Amino acid sequence: MATQARVLACPRMGSSGIKRRKKKGHPQHAEHLPKVGSSTENERLLHEERQAVLDQVGFGHAGTGTKAIVTGLIVVLVVGALIGLTLLTVWR
Repeated sequence: MATQARVLACPRMGSSGIKRRKKKGHPQHAEHLPKVGSSTENERLLHEERQAVLDQVGFGHAGTGTKAIVTGLIVVLVVGALIGLTLLTVWR
């Protein structure tokens, strides 16, 4: 009776069979962000901030015209509040 030797089915550590590779033909699209402090970066941050405010108010999925009107109203209210507070502190 011949004895058979058993072989482990695990690949050796570091062998090429277990290394992950990038899929060919499917390029990875990395998001290239502008430099910190540049005008492009500042515009992007301002856009994200406006979008976050509109989402909180409930106009995140509204049309462009509605967003412009809401943004204008928010600016008018903030400026009006600042002017009102300034007048109250001056006339005191």
